[in-house]
Amino acid sequence: MRIRAVRIGWLALAMGLGLGASACGGEADVAVFDRVWTLVRNHFYDRELHGVDWEAMREHYRPRYVAASDARSSRAVLQDLLAELKASHTSVLERSVYQSMMAELQNEPKPTFGLLLEESLPGRLFVRSMFEGGPAAVAGCAIGDRVVHVNGVDPMSSPLVVDAGFDPALPGPRLFAIPANAVGSRVRLSLQADPAGAEVRDVDLVGEAMTGVDATRRGVRVEQRGGVRVGVVHVWYCQEGAVEAVREALTGPLAECDALVLDLRGRGGMTDVASGLLDLFRGKTRRAFGPARQAPLWNKPVIALIDGRTRSAKELMAFRLRKARLATLVGERTEGAVLGAAFHALPDGAYLELATVDVPIDGERLEGIGVEPDVAVDFPVAYARGADPIFEHGVKLAVEQVKARRAHKAPAGAKGPL
Repeated sequence: MRIRAVRIGWLALAMGLGLGASACGGEADVAVFDRVWTLVRNHFYDRELHGVDWEAMREHYRPRYVAASDARSSRAVLQDLLAELKASHTSVLERSVYQSMMAELQNEPKPTFGLLLEESLPGRLFVRSMFEGGPAAVAGCAIGDRVVHVNGVDPMSSPLVVDAGFDPALPGPRLFAIPANAVGSRVRLSLQADPAGAEVRDVDLVGEAMTGVDATRRGVRVEQRGGVRVGVVHVWYCQEGAVEAVREALTGPLAECDALVLDLRGRGGMTDVASGLLDLFRGKTRRAFGPARQAPLWNKPVIALIDGRTRSAKELMAFRLRKARLATLVGERTEGAVLGAAFHALPDGAYLELATVDVPIDGERLEGIGVEPDVAVDFPVAYARGADPIFEHGVKLAVEQVKARRAHKAPAGAKGPL
């Protein structure tokens, strides 16, 4: 299956992906290297290849690939080659990563532990995020927990811990996942919450078939703060079913809320889905039938949460929300990964994700730049003890905006909340 580049703005998903067998170095497998090199030369979005001497890169990296001693080493050479382009959406994905990505895009449930790990400190993995209502959350994992062991083995050495897919040219800590091979599969994590303490607790995760849309629906809730009702909905990915899930939340359990916290942290997805999500807040023009324009579904205060992992289609969404003054952005600068990608099969069964389309927005380029928040909030993941300062600041700001509105609308002499 191949997805058109204009629909894609995506990084390999991190919730329960696995890695398949990859090619080892040697002349028998050099066709993989040659295929990657040729595809870049012929299809990279910038015909000048960002000024990189691609012939020289071939001469430099091909001998290293041939000399690689194992699959991991040969794959690392390919990623180093692609990193020379300094572009997002340009990476080699193992077949199982690609397949899981396509399934998630189509909202097809696959077994997962609902857990994303980050190498927040060198050689140490920490819980970065979890699907709401997913196996890791249910088992009692907390954001910032250090993963000391996976089934009794150091996570950096465990065969169960795999690279979650990444753009080798982009900075930032690496992301990892623990695949769930089947519904009901189990893994035991030994977790440490306090860097100064020796206490380690064990939690058992049980694989469940779910998607980001399921997590979105399970995470819908209302926060009551000082007489203000703040609705919360987390869009994990711009995937099939995401627009419907958010619409259901806004017209259902969150309809009577005074403000909304729209969590855009996480990966990207499809640009047409991002546009559909925007329409819920900006309204939609209808050209064929009915009224000329549909009113927005939500016209109360919106706080949109972003961080350094918010990327691709979600960056376009965050940019539009801020430019149209539909939301206040809270958190960290987004990743700056905004290129359209196509996928190409490789001889060993892996796939090359290759940036083939530039995606400027209103004359501005976000690639390598990202979207700055209106209100900056740092979020150090390591040993966070479950705290989420970006979320808490977002809720606080939502309450402040609602109270400011109420005060502005209060009639002369009025006292107390309205």
